[in-house]
This record gives sequence, structure tokens and C-alpha cells, in this order.
Amino acid sequence: MTKQNKLTLALLCAGHFVNDAYSSAIYPLLPVLGEKLALTTAQLFWLAPLYAISSSLLQPLYGIISDRYARRFFAVFAPTITAVFVSLIGLAPSYGILIVLLLGGGIGIGSFHPQGAAIAANAVRERRRIGMAIFSAVGTLGFAFGPFAITRLVAAFGLGKSYYAMFVGLLMSAVLFKYCPPLERKAEPAEKNIDAANAAEISLAPLTSKPERVSQKGLNSALLTALHKAWQPLLMLYLITVIRSGLQMTTNNYLPFMLKEQGFSLTGTGNALTVFLLLGGIGGLVGGAMAEKISGRTVTLVSGIFAAPLMIGAFMTTGILSLILLGFGGFMLLATLPVNVAMAQELVPEQTSTVSALMMGAAWGVGALAPQALSGLARSHGFRYALICASAATLLSAVCAYFLPREEKSRREIIDPEMATAAGD
Repeated sequence: MTKQNKLTLALLCAGHFVNDAYSSAIYPLLPVLGEKLALTTAQLFWLAPLYAISSSLLQPLYGIISDRYARRFFAVFAPTITAVFVSLIGLAPSYGILIVLLLGGGIGIGSFHPQGAAIAANAVRERRRIGMAIFSAVGTLGFAFGPFAITRLVAAFGLGKSYYAMFVGLLMSAVLFKYCPPLERKAEPAEKNIDAANAAEISLAPLTSKPERVSQKGLNSALLTALHKAWQPLLMLYLITVIRSGLQMTTNNYLPFMLKEQGFSLTGTGNALTVFLLLGGIGGLVGGAMAEKISGRTVTLVSGIFAAPLMIGAFMTTGILSLILLGFGGFMLLATLPVNVAMAQELVPEQTSTVSALMMGAAWGVGALAPQALSGLARSHGFRYALICASAATLLSAVCAYFLPREEKSRREIIDPEMATAAGD
């Protein structure tokens, strides 16, 4: 890897850390915001799905724009957008304004991920899995740092001074503006006599395939064709991400309320969330390294088997034992999220931003609906019971991992199709 590529990866990791640190700031403040604005439980748990609309569900749109126009705008300026809107949540005078600020912050959070992941993947293309593991793990570490930082800022200066956190994001964007390279454009096909309407779509076709005229019909577009070829393993990876992100989002939302019922302070709640997310970030890094040595399928399967009992144990116990189990549960739960993104990119290498958005955005957006979906259970049986049920459901991610294709064969067929063709001849 060249020095420039190392610098690019380091900068994007730093941007990911900062961007995701803001994205998690809302969760430990939910009880405080609820008291300030006199919000009901239902109103509070609608914040995560609404937040996910702009931060996650729209990521495929951001990814398509990134792949089509090959800009660097999102990767550079997203931290500023995130910082400005999220840092103002403490000043929100009403529920409506709070939602507007979260939607604005979500745009910054969501738009960074597909383009940032694609540029990072270009920088470490020869070792994409470990590179994506580092990129994703650093983002998760930022996500873990967010509750730690915002709870101390609010405890020291008050909720009304949350805008003090804005300046780190502004500085990060300034550094990225100076040093971050643009996303490389895909090579144009050599075929002549291609009409202008088809040219833009064909430029996204796999570099290993022969140039073909792209039909105007949606099902024959380069994007849908590429996704269709690998839809079965992509679906399994998508479901795994939805299930695991659903538990993470439920933990982020419910754990502060459960700990408040147990008498924890604001900073104590931030510490517990930080342990959960910090070990999750380390798990993502370890999972990426292990996937390089064995296989992503094996890592995903094993972590899926162990995540559920560890998380259930964390919510059924108290004190230091609960914290230890929560940390190891987060380690297992989040160990393969970056690996799954890299696996999806390898399945559809010609649409890396779009696939990254599907795995990091659309899947997380659906997972963000889990707190609202379980809110009735939380009201009737308590937050602890709802968290235990959500933890048990993560065993389904292990079932999905079992149905992933054997990795060695899958990678050979997808990454080197011309070799397979030559062998057949």
C-alpha cells in the first residue's frame, strides 16, 4: 500500500470516527430529552426510526449518487452536516424541532458511509476485508465514544450547551477537504455507437464483462443485473445485518431507561453504552482479521451462536458481571458487521458504494425499527424483558450464516469469472 493510500485510509477512518461519535450522542440523552420536552415513551421510541430514515434508509440513494457521479462531496462535508445538526439537539424547544434536527443530522451520518467506504476500499483494494474491518471498527469505536463524550459534556455544562460539540466535526471536514482524494471513476466501455442515454449506465458495468448495450428497462440496468446475480447470498447478509443491528439499536434505546430504573447516573449510563459499543468495535476489528485467515462465513456463524446467550446473560444479571457480559456480547454481536459489508462488496465489486449503502444503510434502517416494534412489549413487561427477547432473536442470524455459500468457492467464482470460463473451455 502506498503512503497516499495509507493516508487516505487513515483520514477516512478518522472521519468515520467523528461522524459516528455524533450519531450515537442521542441515545444516552433520551431520558433527559424526554423530561425536558415532556415526551411520552411512544414519542421517544419513534425518534430512532425517524432518525434512520435519513441516516440509514436513504443510504442506497447516497450510494447510487456516489457511484454515478464519483464525487467526494459526501465524504468531505458529511461530518460538518452531522456536527451542526446533532450538536443542536440540546437546544430543541419542541418535539417537532428535535425531529428536524435529527433528520438533518441523519443526512450527514448516512451520506458519509457509502462514499467513505468506497474510497477506503479503493485505497486497500488488495486487502479489502481487513481494510473494511479497520474502517468499520473505527466507526464503531467512534459510535462507542459518543455516549461517553456527550454525557460528560452535558453533565459539566448542561443540556443547553450541547452545541459545544460542534467544532470537532467542522475541523474534521476541513482536514478531509484538503487531503481526501475523490472516488475513482469506473472505466468507460470501448463499444462505439452507444447512445447517450445508455452510456451512463454502461459505465457502471463490471470491468470483467464484455461491453453490451444496456436496455432502458429497469430489470436490465447494470445495477439490477449485478445485484440479481448474487441475490441469494446478498439476502442472507442483509438479513444478518438487520437482525444484529436490530439488537444493537434496541440496546442503544432501551438500556438507558433500564439503567435509569436501577438508579444509574447519566455518566454511568454513558459508561455502560461505551463498554458495549467499544467491545463491539474491537470485535469488528478482530472479526475482520479472522475472516482473512479463515472465512467470513465461519466468523459470522460462530459469533451468531455466542452473541445471543451473552447478551441474554447481561440483561439477566446486575453489577460488574452484567457489564462484563454486555461487553463480550457486544464483541460477538458486532464482530462481523464490517466483514459482511466486505463480503457484499466482493459479491458485487462494480457497485461498491451502492452495496455498502444496502448493507450499512438500508439494513441498519430496518434494524432501527426494532425499538418501536418492541415498545409494546417494553411497556407491558419492562425494558429488561424486551431486551432479553430481542437478544434471543439474534440466533436467527446464525441460521442465515449457515446458508451462506462456502467462501472459497464463492470468492473464486465471483472474483475471477474469466478463470472459471477458461477452465471450462
